Formats: sequence, structure tokens, C-alpha cells
Amino acid sequence: MDTPSAAGGRRPAGAGGGTRRPRAAAPALYGTALALAVALTALLLPVRPALRLSDEGDTIGHLPLAEGERFTIAYVHSIDGLPIEEDIGVRDGHLVVEATRLRQFGAGMGHIPGEGTGHAEGEWWVIEGIDRDIGTELVLRVGSPAVDHRIRTPGDEVRLSPCLAARPVTVEPVRVPVLHLLLGGDPEPEC
Repeated sequence: MDTPSAAGGRRPAGAGGGTRRPRAAAPALYGTALALAVALTALLLPVRPALRLSDEGDTIGHLPLAEGERFTIAYVHSIDGLPIEEDIGVRDGHLVVEATRLRQFGAGMGHIPGEGTGHAEGEWWVIEGIDRDIGTELVLRVGSPAVDHRIRTPGDEVRLSPCLAARPVTVEPVRVPVLHLLLGGDPEPEC
């Protein structure tokens, strides 16, 4: 049996006179949920290259490092007291020493024949084109505060000596979620 509606038409019996939900709400809700799921997936997938710094297996933190960028290990030579900087690139998951800068040749420093070419650059002696593969990780025995070991990327610098002197710090290339880099904070060691 049909009943008259407010607009003058007929409505099937039992349809009720309550409010109707808009039918477009469900697809809009699903679309929003899908967009949120895609955004979270993009933030959680391991898509960004970085350096992981670890102290005896415990992760100190991560430093973002874009494809093709170098990082630098900088310190003061413990014998002659002059600064040294070593530039290291990441190639196919391996660390490769690319260049070294120093003020003078000290113990264990200098140009090794067949590994790069050296030239003067202001107060620095620079050896470029070293191209020495040192493997998938580097274990650095951190020097005293006077040695001032630092790891520097194009966007950050971490000072290791104040808190980690005489400790082994492992540096390794990894891929980490973007969200981890955004929320992880700076990898400053805790004293």
C-alpha cells in the first residue's frame, strides 16, 4: 500500500518518514581512509638512504644521506694536533673512501701511491680519487674530547668524542622509513 508523501507523490508503505543518510558519505569516507593508508605506507616504507650510528649494537640514531652524497669523518690528529677530514661515499651499500684533507703528513697519514692524486688547496693537502672500498660498515674507535671525532653530512653534524670516547661506534648505510627520519630527532649520543 502506498502512502502520500509531503511532495505529493507516493512512497511505498513501510518506508518511514525518518531522515535519510546521504549515499555519498560512504564512498567519501572510504576515499579518505584510502588516502590516509597510502600516506602512512609512503612514510613507513624504507625509502630514504641514511647512515645508522650504533654504539655496541645500540642504535644512536640515523643521519639522512641522499643518493650520491658523501659524509665526512672529521677529527684532530692525536700526535700532531692538526685537523683531518675523510670523505666517504656510499655505493651499492658499500662505504668508499673518496678523499682525505689534512694540514700536514702525520703518523699514518699521507698519499699512498696508486690511490688518488694529491694537490694543495689553501692550507690543506687534498687527496682525491682514492676510491677505496672499506666494506658495508665502518667501526670507528672514538678518540678523546681533544681528538673531537665528528660525523658530518651535508645537513648535520654529530660530535662523538664528548660522550663516546674510547668506544666503538659503527657507521653503516641503511634505508629507513621517512617517518623514522622525521620523528627520530638528531642522533646525538647521550652522556
